[in-house]
Amino acid sequence: VAQDSLFEAARALRVELGVVPRKEFDELADTETPSGVLAVVRWTPASLAALPEGDAPVLIIDAVQDPGNVGTMIRTAYALGARGTIALDGTADVRNPKVVRSAMGALFRHPVVQATWSEVRDAWSARPVALAVQDGMALREAAPSVPPGAALVIGSEGHGVRSEWDTWTGPLTRVTVPMRAGAESLNAAVAAGILLHGLTRES
Repeated sequence: VAQDSLFEAARALRVELGVVPRKEFDELADTETPSGVLAVVRWTPASLAALPEGDAPVLIIDAVQDPGNVGTMIRTAYALGARGTIALDGTADVRNPKVVRSAMGALFRHPVVQATWSEVRDAWSARPVALAVQDGMALREAAPSVPPGAALVIGSEGHGVRSEWDTWTGPLTRVTVPMRAGAESLNAAVAAGILLHGLTRES
């Protein structure tokens, strides 16, 4: 029944449909247990200039290579009201199938940009940035001082954010999620969710 409803909705949107044998479908899908539905969609990342203005934060993903994390961060940014996500060079391709699956449709509802650090620097040099680092201010203390519309930068768990952020010419706040002594670093997507929630709530 669910599949019939999906087909009816697709037909109403004039989506071209086709049914293929199971063996052929399994060869097309890249998962071990595919759901039985596969979509071919034309999608291109947004441009920096296309990001909407506003008081909500922008999430910048700095060289996070795990596609599952990247997709989850895009999904989280959309859910928490960020006005866009920027994937910097060194980050998993946002068109990677694992990114698309982990984003759970957010790629089609939320502006996602692929850009180099230098492109962001040249276009946004005077804008405020909140940098997620281990030795930053605690979120509760830092959030009120982060201007509305700031970009939140999350780096990889292994390497953190790139050192070039130290040369940022705009307002820069170093922020962290306080953790219990002895705890390992947070998963990048989890950290993004906590920090985005804190910044959005305070903005």
